[in-house]
Amino acid sequence: MRNTLREATTARAIWRACGASVTGEEHLRRGLGCDDAYGYGIVGDFVVAAVADGAGAVTGTSAWGAYTACQSVLTDALQAEFIAGYRAGAMDDADPLIRWLFRNALDRVTRQAHALGLDPGLLSTTLCVGLADPHMAVFGQIGDGVIAVEQAGRIESMLVEQKADYANTTSFLQSDNAFEDSLRTAARTGVTAFALSTDGMTYKITDVATGAAYEPFFRDSWHHVRAGADAVEFAALLRGIRDDQTGDDKTMVLAVIDSSRDRPTGIYTDHSAAPAPQGRGPDVTQPLGRRRRQRWGRRRR
Repeated sequence: MRNTLREATTARAIWRACGASVTGEEHLRRGLGCDDAYGYGIVGDFVVAAVADGAGAVTGTSAWGAYTACQSVLTDALQAEFIAGYRAGAMDDADPLIRWLFRNALDRVTRQAHALGLDPGLLSTTLCVGLADPHMAVFGQIGDGVIAVEQAGRIESMLVEQKADYANTTSFLQSDNAFEDSLRTAARTGVTAFALSTDGMTYKITDVATGAAYEPFFRDSWHHVRAGADAVEFAALLRGIRDDQTGDDKTMVLAVIDSSRDRPTGIYTDHSAAPAPQGRGPDVTQPLGRRRRQRWGRRRR
C-alpha cells in the first residue's frame, strides 16, 4: 500500500477519502488471505475510487483479479487528459466513460492472468467504481457490491444488483455478456459524499430485501472522515463488525467533500497491497496521512 502526494494545485472544495480492506472471519478460520482490493485517488476537486471482490470459488488467484482491476481504474482515471475530459463532460457521457474504464480493467486482468500462467476465469472479480467532482458523480458496477451516496442531505443506495435466481450468486468482470447484461451505470449531480463497498457487510449496512442504505452507518462514517479519521481506525471498525452472516472479507472506500483548507492538495493515492505469492496477500492497512484520530461512532448490531 502506498501514498503519493505531488503536483500541488488549489481547489475550493477538497475531497477527503479513507479506505480499508480486512480479511473476513471465515477466510481467517480457513487460513486464507483477503480476496478484496480497493484504491482511490484525489486530484484537487476530482476523486476516483474502486473496490473489487475476487470470486470465493477461486480464492487466492482471484485476489490478483481484484487488485489488478482496481489498479487499472486508478491508472486510467488519474491521467490529466482523462480528468480534463471528465470535467468537460456531461451526464450523457457517463455510460461510455464507465464502459471504457471497465473494458480496460478486463483487458489488464486478462493480461495479468496470462502473465501468471492462469486461465482468466481464475482471476474472476466484481468491480465497483465511483468518479466525482463537486458538480457531477458517475458510478459503475458489475457484481454485488454496495454504492451509497449523499445528495442534498439524503442518503440512498444506487445500482443494486437484481438477483435472478439465487441470492448468493453474482456476476463478474469476466462473466459471459457481463457488459451487456450486468454492467450498471448512473450519474448524479450535487453528490457531497459516497461510499463503495464489497458485499461482506451487506447485512450490516443495507436492507438486504430492498438494498436500501442503512443511513446511520453512512452518515456517521462520512462525518468521521470529514473530522479527519484515518485508515487504521477505519480498518479497526471493519474488523469490529461481527455477526455479518457471511464471514467474508470487508472492504470499503468513503469519500466526502470538505471545504476546509487544513490538508494539502495535489495528487493523492491510496490502495490495498498487492497479493503475495499464490494470491495470499497480507492483511494490512495504511494511515491516510497525518490526521487527528477520532473514535468511530455507532455501529449496526
